[in-house]
Amino acid sequence: MTAIEREIKKIQEPAMITQTFDEKKKHRYNKIHVSIIVFIGIQVLFLITFSEPFSLFWGNHPLFNIYNDDIINRSARIVMIYHSLANPFVVANTFWIMEYFDVRERFIPWLKWSLIPGAYLSGLCGLIFAYTRLRIFHELFYIGLGLIFLGGCIFIVAAFPIAGKFPDPKKVPKDSLLHGWSLENYSLVILAICVLVSTVYAGLAAIENFTGTITGLMRETDAFLAEEVVKILHHDWVEKFVVSHLHIQLSLSSAMVVMIGYRTARVKGIAYKIILWANPVGVLVISYGAWVLNHYMIWAGAGILILNTTWMAIQGWINIAKDHYQTKGIDIKSLRVRKRILGIFKDSVKFALYFIYLYAQIVVTICGIIVGLQTREVYRTHEYVQVEYDFNVGHWHLLAVLIATLLLLTAIDHFRHTKGVLRDLAGWFLGIGGFIAFSGANWYMMRDPAVNKFPSMYTTFVGVWILTLGFLFGILTIIINYRKNRRNEK
Repeated sequence: MTAIEREIKKIQEPAMITQTFDEKKKHRYNKIHVSIIVFIGIQVLFLITFSEPFSLFWGNHPLFNIYNDDIINRSARIVMIYHSLANPFVVANTFWIMEYFDVRERFIPWLKWSLIPGAYLSGLCGLIFAYTRLRIFHELFYIGLGLIFLGGCIFIVAAFPIAGKFPDPKKVPKDSLLHGWSLENYSLVILAICVLVSTVYAGLAAIENFTGTITGLMRETDAFLAEEVVKILHHDWVEKFVVSHLHIQLSLSSAMVVMIGYRTARVKGIAYKIILWANPVGVLVISYGAWVLNHYMIWAGAGILILNTTWMAIQGWINIAKDHYQTKGIDIKSLRVRKRILGIFKDSVKFALYFIYLYAQIVVTICGIIVGLQTREVYRTHEYVQVEYDFNVGHWHLLAVLIATLLLLTAIDHFRHTKGVLRDLAGWFLGIGGFIAFSGANWYMMRDPAVNKFPSMYTTFVGVWILTLGFLFGILTIIINYRKNRRNEK
């Protein structure tokens, strides 16, 4: 080393020693949360103009007469509407997962660049194609689907746990670790893999149905609804894959919402470790059961997830009461049982959130199992043909609205922790409206075909109207508090 090089090294070394780096701020997702909530809200407002519970207000017909479908085209339109709503919701769900659980920072920009454009492309273009049949929007819809699938693959890499290294053991609940492994991230990765496998099922079915290029079935290239073909005894693999996809994809979205619930309810202790051990088992069993169309496996997986969700919701209620009395300087252990129970109702948003988590087990999971057990003996008989179809359609509608309600309640609490008039109204309207709507829907779907169906139908309508007001109050609460927080940051 020359003298000049030694001098240069002496000058550089102090600078290298004293140099400090500011830690990068953790990525924030509030703008993404709000934008997707508003986007889905606009989609729903548009679809309400065709909705039966609301068409009563403008003459029992769609507000806009912009389609004229035969049976096949109607099925295609409904399939596109399903996916136009489902894709942005799955993306929203993913970013809420990222809000509460750690993923590798360097992958977050990639997740944003794939998932966000994918949500808007598939959500907007799918809906436009459903009502216009302009092919360009169908191709853009496919690009959106591809981006979301790519984002799912990136998420698996970003969330994949490494013992003692990622996530940082110091930054996660100690009860979620097993020999340095994050059981939370392990569950997330299993869940994401199952979602992608189920997506592949649907993609392969669509390709074969419309092109016949995989196994050469040479099917008639028509769109069909899983609810309509499920009662057929013998299916080709395309129908099996579509029925499987419909069975499992909403269930996996529900499992994503439940994962968020584990954090918001602050589940801890040995119970949390057991839950995190059982969670991926339940997800794998229910997924495999759907992939092979084995209802007994689906029910077994659902049973595991019922126990997890029930414990989480009860823990959430307990923490509502604890937090309420703690702010007043009162130890909850010193109170009588009646006082403790009353404390659960002190936060309308959190009460509604955990109530719906619990009520879902009755109106969705348990009722689904009851119908499944009676399918051959009761629901496939001639008298029950229409009832079975109504159940097949209504069951997943109910689950979709239910998990959307849960995610909105989570969002309301995220943007506004403290009580407020609009927040309280949103909580009570969503809780009461959900209870009436979900109860009425099950009454309608599981009715005796010889009994008048209108009382159950109008009960559902009333619940939907109240629930819709709750959604409006909730979205307003989120937007107002988001803008307020932005101003405070400036």
